[in-house]
Amino acid sequence: MANKKPVTATIVMDELLYDIMNETYLRGRTIQDDTNYKQVASMFASLDEENQDKILRSIKKAFSEVKTELAEYLTENGQTTDNKLISATADLVLSLTMPSNFNEAATAGVAEAVHDYIRNSAVSDWYLVTNKADAADYTGLAARSLENIRKSVSKRSRPMRRAAATGN
Repeated sequence: MANKKPVTATIVMDELLYDIMNETYLRGRTIQDDTNYKQVASMFASLDEENQDKILRSIKKAFSEVKTELAEYLTENGQTTDNKLISATADLVLSLTMPSNFNEAATAGVAEAVHDYIRNSAVSDWYLVTNKADAADYTGLAARSLENIRKSVSKRSRPMRRAAATGN
C-alpha cells in the first residue's frame, strides 16, 4: 500500500496583506475622477489601526472557510477554537495529507488558489463597507478561487505499471 503525501501550503501574511491593499488601491485609482476623491480614498485598505481589525477578521474567516473546504486532507488536531484576531505577522499554514496518487505539480496551484480566495474574500468584505458597487464582483472572484482550490487538490497522477519481477 502506498504512503500518503504530505503537502504544506504556506500563505505568507505580508504578501497577502500587500495584495489586499494593492488590489483596493488599483481599483480605486481606476475609478477616481475630480468629484469622487473622498469616496475613492475610503476604498483603499490599509493597516491603519481603524482598518486592520476588519481586514484581519476577514482573512481569518476566509482561511477558516478554506480549512472547511479542505477538511478531508487537513492533518490538524483540535477540538477547540476561539474568535481572537489572527496576527498580521504570522503566516497561514495548511498541512495536508494527500493521497499517494496526488499530482505534485498541482501543489503550487493549491497555494495560489488559497491566496486568491482569501484576497478576494477579504476585498469583498472590505467593499461591503466602503464600495458596495464592487463587492459582488469580488464575491464572484472568491467563488471561482474556491473552485480552483477544489480542482487543485483533486489532481491525480496517472497510474504506472510496476516493473515485472524476474524470478529464475
